[in-house]
Amino acid sequence: MLTIIKLTRAPLLSLFILILGNGLFTTLIPVRLHIEESSALTIGIMSAAYYLGLVCASFRTERAIIRVGHIRAFSAFASALSVVSLLQGIFVIPWLWIILRFLGGFATAGLFIVIESWLLILGTIKTRGQILALYMIALYAAQALGQFLINLGDPTTLLLFAVTAMLSSLSVIPLAMAKIGLPQFEEPSTLSFKKLYHKSASGIIGCFSSGLILGAIYGLLPVFILEKTTNNSAIALFMAATIFGGMALQYPVGRLSDFIERRTVLAAVAFCTVVISLLVNFLFTWHWAALAGVFLFGGLTFTLYPISISHACDSLDQKDIVSGTQGLLLAYGLGAAAGPVIAPLFIHLLGPNGLFIYFALISGLLGLFFLWRKTYVTASTQEERFVPMPGTTPIAAEMDPRGEQVPGEMINSDEGK
Repeated sequence: MLTIIKLTRAPLLSLFILILGNGLFTTLIPVRLHIEESSALTIGIMSAAYYLGLVCASFRTERAIIRVGHIRAFSAFASALSVVSLLQGIFVIPWLWIILRFLGGFATAGLFIVIESWLLILGTIKTRGQILALYMIALYAAQALGQFLINLGDPTTLLLFAVTAMLSSLSVIPLAMAKIGLPQFEEPSTLSFKKLYHKSASGIIGCFSSGLILGAIYGLLPVFILEKTTNNSAIALFMAATIFGGMALQYPVGRLSDFIERRTVLAAVAFCTVVISLLVNFLFTWHWAALAGVFLFGGLTFTLYPISISHACDSLDQKDIVSGTQGLLLAYGLGAAAGPVIAPLFIHLLGPNGLFIYFALISGLLGLFFLWRKTYVTASTQEERFVPMPGTTPIAAEMDPRGEQVPGEMINSDEGK
C-alpha cells in the first residue's frame, strides 16, 4: 500500500486540490443564484448544463489528451476552468452562466480524464482495486472539505470565485512536477446501448435514477439548506455531512450486495431513501437530528450508482465491462442533467419541501421497479464483487479491476459454474 501511495501521490494530490475548488464551486453557484433571487428552475438549468458538458467531454477528449500530452492537456483544462470561474464571479448574467457552466463541465471532465488515465497506467490487475479505493477517498474527502471553503467570504463578492480559480491553477503543480510515462489507452469492445439495456435494464434504470437524484442534490440541496437555516456556514456543514455519508456507507452497503441479490439491496436502499427523504423535511427543527438525517440520506443515495454498475456487470462478459460501464455512465449523466430541471417543478408546487418529496418519489418508483424486475426476471449469477465506482468519466471504467482477469482466475471462475 505504501508503494502504491508513493506512485499515485502526484495525480491524487492534483485531484484533491482540484476537487477542493470544485466542491466549493458546486455549492457556491446555487447559493449565489438564490441570493440573486433566481428561480429554482434557473438554478436547475445551470446544474444540468454542467452535467451535459461533463458527459459530452467524457467521450470526446481522450484523443486530444494523447495528441498534446497529459501535462499540457491538464494545464489547458485547468486554465480554462480558472477563467470560467472568474468570469462567473465578474458577470452575474443567467444566460451567460448557462454557457459557462457547460464549458466548466467540459473542462472538468478533461481534468478527470487526465488524472484517471494517469492512475490507470500505474495500476495492474492486482493493484487497481487499491488505487480505485484511494481515488474514491481523495475524491469524496476533498469534495466534503471543499464545502467549508464557502465560509471564507461573502458569496456575493468575487473572493470565493477567485479561490476556486486559484485551486484549479494550483492543481497543476503536483502533476507537472511528476515523472512518469504516457498512459496508453486500449480500445475496449463495443457494446451498444440497446444491447446493454437488454442485458441489464435494472443497471441502466438504476444509474439513470441515481443521476436524477444526485444531480438535484448537487444543484439544489444547498438552496434547500439555506431556506431552512438562513446560514451560509450551515450549508457547508450539511453538504459535508451528506457527502461524508455517501463515503462512509458506500463500502458496507456495497459489500452487503455481494451476499444478497443486488436488486434486493437496491430496492431496500430505494425504499429506505423514501423514508429518510420524508423525515428530513421535519428534522430541520432539530440541528443534530437533521445532520444525522442528511448523513443517512447521502449514504443511501450515493450507493445507488456503484451497486447498479455492479449489478449490470454481473450480466456482462469481461470484455464488455469497460464499454458497458461507459454506457451506464451515459445513463447517469442524462439523469444528472434532467434531475435539476425536473426537481424545481416540485419546489414550485410544494415550496422548499418539494425537493425531498421529489427524492422520495424517484426513490419509491425505483424501488417498485426493482421489485417488479426481481419478480419477473431471473437474476444473473453474482460472480463480480462490489467495486465502488465514482460517477466521473469513461476512463474510470478502465480502472475497474473487474475489467480484466488473469488467466488463472478465469479458469477458476469457469470451474465453479
